[in-house]
Amino acid sequence: MFILLALIMTASCTVREPVAQLPPPGTYRPEDPVGEDSEARQVPPGTATTLTAALVTAGAFCVQIRSNADGRAVRCRNRDADDPWVAQFLLDRDDRLAWAWIPKPSPPVYAEWDRTGGFDAADSLTRLAVASLGALWPDAAERIGTEIQQYGWDLHDLAERGQSIDGAFTRAWRDDHADYTMSRADGLIVAGRDAVVNRWPSDSGHYGGRMSDAVGDLQESGYECFYPPQVICHREFNDEFRVSLRGDRIVTADFDINGGATLADTFPRGLTFLAPDVRSEIAARIEDARLARTDFLGVVAGTVLTVDAAPVPPVGGSVPIAVRIGSPLIGTFPI
Repeated sequence: MFILLALIMTASCTVREPVAQLPPPGTYRPEDPVGEDSEARQVPPGTATTLTAALVTAGAFCVQIRSNADGRAVRCRNRDADDPWVAQFLLDRDDRLAWAWIPKPSPPVYAEWDRTGGFDAADSLTRLAVASLGALWPDAAERIGTEIQQYGWDLHDLAERGQSIDGAFTRAWRDDHADYTMSRADGLIVAGRDAVVNRWPSDSGHYGGRMSDAVGDLQESGYECFYPPQVICHREFNDEFRVSLRGDRIVTADFDINGGATLADTFPRGLTFLAPDVRSEIAARIEDARLARTDFLGVVAGTVLTVDAAPVPPVGGSVPIAVRIGSPLIGTFPI
């Protein structure tokens, strides 16, 4: 009797490995993908629209960033550059949600901090998750909100008691629709129970050039690039040019334009790290945003372009403009 009770208690206390996780190594193989579409397109009707409608209402820009025969990848980012929360969705060929990721939101620039000195990321993430996933699965909305809030309270309790909250502190649960994992490091990850995408969309050939071809021009522009293997090029005045790659193909390119400088000053040889057909339109849109000192988040030449252009402060001075060209692969960094 006691042995049976002990076995039952042991089983009930066993921590199950979360099913909902970031994509494991090997999800994106290094070789170039075949038969994919990396041109950014409007969010398609159906499940994707259901998931994103509330996020768009909350201020997000959402777009289908790439697709293939097995599935479609959709990404949302808040238009407010001071509060750039993100949500990612992977749909299978039958328009079912296979995987989703709502990373832990960063504190907005003007966030109000609670009495413990922390930004309430769980509260912010709860609103996004319930609005999005709850629209698709109304019967799961209440529990999703409750589980995320409970995670936030548990985390707060650990901090109040002086215990470490670093590392893999997670909360996992399951319902009829999906497996869920909430963690301090990654936010909320969702794995649909009935949908599988065997080959995650991963192409960027519509807009991205090859890093091996771009290195020479970047070096001519004054950057120190030691590629391979480094994916960050440095230049004086703390300038950086950062890329994420799929094999040798550029998926995202991040850089700053220093206050007072033009895009031509930053890249004297042009945007040669991009595919030739998209360079001129993207360059023109970046310059428009720079001259107007206005943010831009949208699609240019079939490519997602993000320009965070803080206005020049009243006291003057130089303020850099942050630019990202392209969208990251679903479930990868940078977010």
